[in-house]
Amino acid sequence: MKTMKKINLFFFGAGSIINEHIKAFRSQKNVCLYAILSRTPKKAIVLKKKYKIKHVFKKISEIHHEKNTISVAIVGVSVGSTYQVCKNVFNLFDFCLVEKPAGYNYEESKKIYSLPKKKNLKVFVALNRRFYSSSLSLHNLLHKAKGTRVVNILDYENTFSIKSAHPKKIIDNWMFSNSIHMIDYANFICRGRLISIKKNIFSKQKKLIHLIYSSGDICIYQSIWERPGPWTVTVSTNKFYFKLDPLEELSFRTTNSYKYNLIPRDNHDKTYKPGFYKQAGDFIKAIRGKQHNLVSLNKSLETMKLISILYNKK
Repeated sequence: MKTMKKINLFFFGAGSIINEHIKAFRSQKNVCLYAILSRTPKKAIVLKKKYKIKHVFKKISEIHHEKNTISVAIVGVSVGSTYQVCKNVFNLFDFCLVEKPAGYNYEESKKIYSLPKKKNLKVFVALNRRFYSSSLSLHNLLHKAKGTRVVNILDYENTFSIKSAHPKKIIDNWMFSNSIHMIDYANFICRGRLISIKKNIFSKQKKLIHLIYSSGDICIYQSIWERPGPWTVTVSTNKFYFKLDPLEELSFRTTNSYKYNLIPRDNHDKTYKPGFYKQAGDFIKAIRGKQHNLVSLNKSLETMKLISILYNKK
């Protein structure tokens, strides 16, 4: 029986997101928390000790690979640093998982997509809400529901809370960081190609947009920034009404019933940052050549383009 090669994981970044990725990946089989690299080595050393990571590298030139292993990169740096880190790692690894968004705006995401890459490199973008147990349950139930799907997405952001944490260019393009998850739900739920966009723009931060798909599915996207949260997604079919409110919890009603049926979130979404455990598992599947549901860099670029259209941003 052929022995599977061990997967060596290299983590780029040392903030809260990388901490969550490490927690999720260390629970996967046949993987090694091999190295961490960050522009703040002190934080990297803390995570090395916490999770027993083998190495801390201070610069790209220190990276080395063990023989007979598969070396993969998980990039979880600040949005403004993603381009430079990807530029450095795309030539060094066979697989790469980049935390969303892959670029602080559409123009930079195109540059990241066009970066020189190691031959046969496969790059995926971490859109963890696709891997919420609620999202996966919704996806499975929708396969059993016939007829057109009408999706309502209610998006928001409190910009006051982010102004002290990010530079101006990131804040001015915050819809790419904030709204990519919500707009991704449109492509996650609606079937077919996007064929029509009808926009009603009331102000810079208040929009009502209709997305029409070739299957007949419709998505109504509402963006009302500065409102009370949370983010909400609903889906109507002939016989079902589904609701993600909050996104981590799925409930549904059937025709002629006023009672909501709640599908509890699974234990993985309680133990780990929601979606991260299953997302890590699918990344391992992709590395092993198995079927997975990760979003490719190319597909992520399409979503970034859609955001640029909806918000009239480059």
